[in-house]
Amino acid sequence: MESTIVTKLKPELNTLVLLKSNTKPENALQIKTGKYFCIMSLFAQSVIKGKTILFDRNTYGCPGACAGLGFGTAYDKAMGGYETFATFFSKGLESAEEPEKYRAFAEKMPSGVKQKLIEGERFHCSKQKAYKWISKDLPLFDFPEEYRILKPLKELKDGEVAESVIFTVNPIQLTTLITLTGSIREGVNETITPQGAACQMIGNFVFKEGESNNPKAVLGLLDLAARHTVQNILPDDVLTYAVPWKLFLALEKEAEDGIFSSPLWKNLQ
Repeated sequence: MESTIVTKLKPELNTLVLLKSNTKPENALQIKTGKYFCIMSLFAQSVIKGKTILFDRNTYGCPGACAGLGFGTAYDKAMGGYETFATFFSKGLESAEEPEKYRAFAEKMPSGVKQKLIEGERFHCSKQKAYKWISKDLPLFDFPEEYRILKPLKELKDGEVAESVIFTVNPIQLTTLITLTGSIREGVNETITPQGAACQMIGNFVFKEGESNNPKAVLGLLDLAARHTVQNILPDDVLTYAVPWKLFLALEKEAEDGIFSSPLWKNLQ
C-alpha cells in the first residue's frame, strides 16, 4: 500500500502494520515455540530491515505480548500468576506478601531475571495497583484468528485491513503526526500514553481505541524494559505512534492538503 503520510513525512524507518490472519505468510521470521523473548527486538528488525514477523499462540514471546497481540492473557497462569506479576511489576521482594516463598521462586530463575524479580521493575507504586492493572485495567482481546503478522505498511495487500498502523519517528516527525491527528479529531488530547509494555502500545491499547467512534492515537516505546531491548538497534530519540485503521484512513485523507502543505512543515525540511 502506498501511503500519503509516509510519502510526505519521509520517515527513516519503516512504517509497520499489525494484522490478524488465518493465512501463514511465506519467509516470515518466527521465534521458537515456547521461547521467552521480548518481541520488540523483532519489531526493531521489521522497522529497520522490513522483515515480516509471525506470531501465534505458542510463539508470542512473553505474557506481556500475549496480551499485546490479542491472544488473551497469560498473566493469570505464567510465572506464578497474578500474584507474582503484581509483586514483580511493583517493588519486588519488599512488596511480596510471602517474602520467603517469593525469594525461593526468584532463586530458581536465571541470574538476570532473578535480580529483576527481587528488586522489582517498579512500574507501579504498590502491589495492589499492579494487581489491578493486570487483572482489570489492561484491555484484553482474544481474537480467533490463528496468526498475528507484523510487516511494513508498503507490503499491505489489497483487501487486507490492519488492526494497528505503527509509525516509528523522531521528535519533529512525531510533532507533525500529533498535529495531523489533532487537526481532525474532536476535542483535545488526541494521543494517549498508557502505562504498559511497548508491544501493548502498538497492539491491544490500539485495538481498544479502534472500538471507539472517535479513536485516539497511542504513543509508545515508553517502556524501559523494551528500550533496553532495542537500545543497540533503534535510535534513542524515536518513539512509536500507533493508530487504529479507521483513524489511519482519516489521517491519510487529511494528509493530502493538511499540515504537510503548511509553510511550518516546509520550513522544517
